[in-house]
Amino acid sequence: MVVSPQDRSRGGTGAWSRWALSLQVFGVVALALLGAVVVTYLATLPALRRRFDLTAVGRNTLDTTLAELVEKLPEPVLVEVFFRPFDYPLTRVGAEAQGRMSELLHVARNQFPTQVKVREHDLTDVAKVSVRMKELDLEEDNVVVVTCGKQKVVLRLLRDIARVDPGNPLVESEPTLEAFRGEEALGMALLRVSIDETPRVLFTVGHGERDLFDLDKPVSLGKLHSALVADGLRADRWDPSASPEVPAETRVIAIVDPQQPFSASEVDTIVRFVESGGRLLVTTTGNERLFGASGSPEALLARFGIAARAGYVAQPIPDGFGGWRMGIEQCGTIVVAGAGLDRRHPITESLWRSEERVGLPNARALAPEGVRPQNSLLVDLLRSPDMSWRDLPQSGGRGDWRFDQRSEEGGPFALSMALAFPPEGLVDATEGERRAARVVALGAPDVLGNDILARNRDYVMNVFNWLSQRDYRLVIRPRETDRRVLDLANTNALTVLNVLAFGVLPGLCAVLGLVVAMSRRR
Repeated sequence: MVVSPQDRSRGGTGAWSRWALSLQVFGVVALALLGAVVVTYLATLPALRRRFDLTAVGRNTLDTTLAELVEKLPEPVLVEVFFRPFDYPLTRVGAEAQGRMSELLHVARNQFPTQVKVREHDLTDVAKVSVRMKELDLEEDNVVVVTCGKQKVVLRLLRDIARVDPGNPLVESEPTLEAFRGEEALGMALLRVSIDETPRVLFTVGHGERDLFDLDKPVSLGKLHSALVADGLRADRWDPSASPEVPAETRVIAIVDPQQPFSASEVDTIVRFVESGGRLLVTTTGNERLFGASGSPEALLARFGIAARAGYVAQPIPDGFGGWRMGIEQCGTIVVAGAGLDRRHPITESLWRSEERVGLPNARALAPEGVRPQNSLLVDLLRSPDMSWRDLPQSGGRGDWRFDQRSEEGGPFALSMALAFPPEGLVDATEGERRAARVVALGAPDVLGNDILARNRDYVMNVFNWLSQRDYRLVIRPRETDRRVLDLANTNALTVLNVLAFGVLPGLCAVLGLVVAMSRRR
């Protein structure tokens, strides 16, 4: 193209001028990109990083209590998420709970990038996920695993994190999310993993107790062992006849359904262990010949002022016609819920709050009797329904599951009790709670067995956590749902929006256009 002298006189641009303009534009773009990279890098530095949550309910920051826990962690925590879509009818409510938990973890990771690491596993990669779940001793999905050093805690989505109303299919009522306790569950997990210790639980052997490592027999304790290990406890066996002294670093001794008596020296060793601040779980025996005899678990409980009654607690079973049925073996399984759960004790408070049930087959009644340790507190953890009765053995050794008003006692009965008292020789009163001796009596050893452990897992794990002194009480106020909606029907919000959209904004654009036009004319 040829440029005329008249065009040159009007300021035409040559090739060098165009190259200079191009270089200037390229330089500006490069400087902008470099500035963005530098600002982003500086934002990742903890010393220079500043966050501001401008939402109305603070949804982009953790609760103050939870944030303080994260800041005090001895080392970074790894949070692993194993989420899979739920089957119908829990598909929608499950997705809602998963989404809210993922959002919470995203906020925690952004607020504390050096203390919280989050890893979300893709469960469609079966081979890779199976290896990791095996490493973590996981037997189910839809869980969140919090790990800090050697300590780990498993949070189940629809039990520990969220509370779900199952709905009613008869009236086409779908399940709904009643409560989301993600922050509280995460805080409790952080409390537990931040303590660098693995409480040791010893199960006695040598007296016909149930096998701790057998996963096949319905009454064995193999699944309980796996659950304890997955929850950060160390479970071993102890034969008091071979090792008369309680091994060092023992936090809890568990005696589960022995079939032969303990010797007097063994009983004295266990009692001394508890009185010095130890913890003890005792179940009654299913051996009718041993029940109540010298060296039996019932005799051991009597040393702490707890008596076990003969027979098994029973309750009537509803039939299909609105009545009640007796005389069948199913009457021997007691279901405890609602008022049957102590609403204040750390073992049962969460069960009562979430309206869970505990099933106890072949349960014996417990009652306070005799002399208890000084300054002790005895609590009924589980109580049978009012319609229950204590079914006494017949000539064959078992009951007939029918209530005889003349010879059998009506309920309710205590089926599990918790005892706490200060240890002997305690001088510092402030150490009383930390070193308090604790005893849990359970009238139904089948609760711990492989067959029904899954249905009573929360109660069982709460028992061992309380005995191990891991019953942390953390209350975090539930976060409100941030729903900001304009009321177009009862306010002038629609008029204001119309004025802004069709008046103010176009007017500002027109004014700016006039200003630019006038500046160019000059």
